[in-house]
Amino acid sequence: MYRYQPISRTDKNRTQKRSRGSCLIAVFSGILTILVSLLLLLTVVPIVSPSAGADMADTLRTIVGPGPVAVLESVSFKLQDVFNQVRYQVSGDQSQFAFSNQPQGQVGPTPDPPTPSAGNGQSTPIPPSTPVIPAKVFNVVLDGPPVGWQAYGPYVDGFPAMAHALEMLDAQRSYTAIALLRIDLSRLQLHMMPGNIEPAHPSGISQAIPDLGMVPSADQSHLVAAFNGGFKQVHGHYGMMTDGITLLPPKTGLATVAIYQDGQVKIGAWGTDIVQTPDLIAFRQNCPPLIEAGQVNQDLYLDNRAAWGTTGNSDITWRTGLGTTQDGRYLIYAVGNGTSAATLAEGLKQAGAYMAMQLDIHQFYAHFYLYRANDDPNTSAAFPLVGDRLVAEMVDNPHLYLTPNPRDFFYLTTH
Repeated sequence: MYRYQPISRTDKNRTQKRSRGSCLIAVFSGILTILVSLLLLLTVVPIVSPSAGADMADTLRTIVGPGPVAVLESVSFKLQDVFNQVRYQVSGDQSQFAFSNQPQGQVGPTPDPPTPSAGNGQSTPIPPSTPVIPAKVFNVVLDGPPVGWQAYGPYVDGFPAMAHALEMLDAQRSYTAIALLRIDLSRLQLHMMPGNIEPAHPSGISQAIPDLGMVPSADQSHLVAAFNGGFKQVHGHYGMMTDGITLLPPKTGLATVAIYQDGQVKIGAWGTDIVQTPDLIAFRQNCPPLIEAGQVNQDLYLDNRAAWGTTGNSDITWRTGLGTTQDGRYLIYAVGNGTSAATLAEGLKQAGAYMAMQLDIHQFYAHFYLYRANDDPNTSAAFPLVGDRLVAEMVDNPHLYLTPNPRDFFYLTTH
């Protein structure tokens, strides 16, 4: 005959503990499954579709914040790096980074410097006994350092206005390279434009900047090129001002590119190299400096996620940067398809950068476009210009910056 035996308190506690333990295991397993799934998505999706990968990361940031997403991205960068190295080996060591096949300018003859006058109002040459020191003739292709510069884009006043070169600096990652673009600032003018969303800005700013997020229509007739800006506001509240209008206030010590009324461009740390002056008309900040006074920032060789916009400076991913030569003559844009911030800085230094800073990262946000007249009769009415990518692996968007863009950017015009 069955006899009821009451459950002891000890047995009941054991049962409850086992139940709670099972629940905790289930919750932990669920969280782990979600994290692994997100990690796989952040790894695979950007490889298949950079735009979808960027959208997914932005969506996750709005849900859980930039910090947790940055940690997941760091792991996904490592997995993508492994995948790319394997792909490079399988493809027979074929390069995964190359300039686009768009037509590029050829190096033309360098004009001889003018013969100095005799100093007496006559055009007769100076007697041979008087030494003649020819004026320095700058040439964006021929000037050092010699890293294989080739003419790129239009000629201005008979000279090439830009030149590009390709460097391979990472022996451990043969699939990677850094593309360098040197810009002659005596022949081209740099401008900056905030996006219609980023960086965050006061309401009503579109009244002061009616072409917010795109190259102004007045500048499109002499537009030469455009390239990406820096990080979003959430990654560091980096300062920006354009046309004398401050979108975000500057932060002391951060790398800053500044434009002045006379067209001069400087890069340096805010508060020391660059300060607020009446002739400063635009600036953009992004992270600490990469290079200061010709020396690579030694902090780049230490992991510091907080200083680099939540993405670690040692993470291997697409990165872009901007530098200036010591004499201020040349601006240097750099983009790498798999590099740390330190390697990007080394590439800029070899190209002659005396001061340099990092711009945006990730393949989807790395852009440099050279513009030309649109010869497609089906679209030329709506878009008289079309953009060609500097690097074949960049996202192809021939009308980028010709329509409102959510992110800030820089553009170049002839004077």
